[in-house]
Amino acid sequence: MILMGADEGRGKDQDGMANKRETVLDRKAHIEAAITKEVPQVPPLCDGIAGLAGKQVDIGDGKLYCEEEGQGIPLVLLNGGPGCTHHVFHPAFSRAKGFAKVIYYDQRGTGRSDTDGTGEKYTVKQAVDDLDNLRKALRVDRWVVLGHSYGGFLAQCYALEYPERLLGLILVAASTGARGVETGTRQYEYISKEEMAKVRSIFATKDLPLDVLVYNAHLNGDWKRQAYYRPTLDELARMARYEWKPAPGFREAIGPDMNRIDLTGKFSDFEIPTLMIEAKWDLTWTADKPERFHKNHPNARLVVFEQSGHSPFADEPEKFFTLLREFAAGAQEGANAPRKRPGARIAWPSPLIRKVDRLPWTGAGKQAMEVFAEATKAELADPGTWYKLGMALYDGKNYDEGLEALRRAEKSAGDDAFRSFAAVVWQGHILDLLGRREEALDRYKAASNLRMQSAMRCDQYGIVIDQKWVKERLEKPFQRK
Repeated sequence: MILMGADEGRGKDQDGMANKRETVLDRKAHIEAAITKEVPQVPPLCDGIAGLAGKQVDIGDGKLYCEEEGQGIPLVLLNGGPGCTHHVFHPAFSRAKGFAKVIYYDQRGTGRSDTDGTGEKYTVKQAVDDLDNLRKALRVDRWVVLGHSYGGFLAQCYALEYPERLLGLILVAASTGARGVETGTRQYEYISKEEMAKVRSIFATKDLPLDVLVYNAHLNGDWKRQAYYRPTLDELARMARYEWKPAPGFREAIGPDMNRIDLTGKFSDFEIPTLMIEAKWDLTWTADKPERFHKNHPNARLVVFEQSGHSPFADEPEKFFTLLREFAAGAQEGANAPRKRPGARIAWPSPLIRKVDRLPWTGAGKQAMEVFAEATKAELADPGTWYKLGMALYDGKNYDEGLEALRRAEKSAGDDAFRSFAAVVWQGHILDLLGRREEALDRYKAASNLRMQSAMRCDQYGIVIDQKWVKERLEKPFQRK
């Protein structure tokens, strides 16, 4: 089945009746017979927005691509991913130019901003400092910071590091960054098994550029993971061409660094005006995410959109920008209100942890063994670090060391059920490979008792680990393919 084009998607049927735009809730399967080898040529939306000024901004040790439009209270937009670009906010946020000076930018390592060939400079701390250096370069004293998805996590980190520079904080479908309130995901609940198989086969196809892979995946139903409305062909093409542009090594560095930072409880005394916008059909998380997340921001206002997915500013723009206008006006009026600095600060990850983060999941070999020795000597107590090491050691068939790393991952996970589940299951895998079946069964039983409902994807090995997988391992030993 072919996706409809941009004009067709919102047009009329043969009887002249207005079409209802398809949503993820319709559960319609879309499977293409062949892989499209080229993304359709469509211009970026930036080119068609009147009055939008783009430029490269020098922030001291690099340049960030930035666009501005409108007049009023400064409003800077932090895009998600990690790996997306500012383009995700076009054209929706042009609605805000009547009451705000809207500032779009690409984070270092994405889109048109500077990149780091080594990948070693990409950290959350660097991204937070980059944002404040952008503020200085644009000669903005204080601004409203709006973060979407991963950008919401980044916005929270900025708020704790530079609270004196905030007029207000807006979190839109934001990553919580708080282990104490993390939830599972619903991303795969509305994708058919056939679509899932097709998407996996697409990403297993060799010698195709990232934008072509992304375009074909969404063409075959992958859009259902986060979108509420079925995108048109033009929207899919722009998404692939302009909205997903991480530099090599960017996600591999930022993702693990992000997972080392825990924001649980850090906003209990946060007095800066905060607006939380969530959506009922944001399948990125489970349905209880808004309520759980709100508990970490007890002084914030929470608004839940009823007919939106991961991007409520695009799905329900009238409601969204009315709310945004009201918040901006309130932030401007209260700009001089006395507020104490929040007491919480961020414990930024150590260089050794980042060294582990930079290890490739596959092919680390001798390097993984060297880092394992260093980490063991340092007595690190970080579950993500030990899990990553365990997987790198497993990949190199250093099973004894991998088993030890995964045991340390389990021990340091504490109440983090997801990280415990991952570490315990992979202990069982390695024990099976070592021929220690009874010990492996003990690990699989322990994983079953954790009762994890969400799935863990190990794309490098083409497997998805969930309770069904664990049940199969209780019957049949793990075999490495």
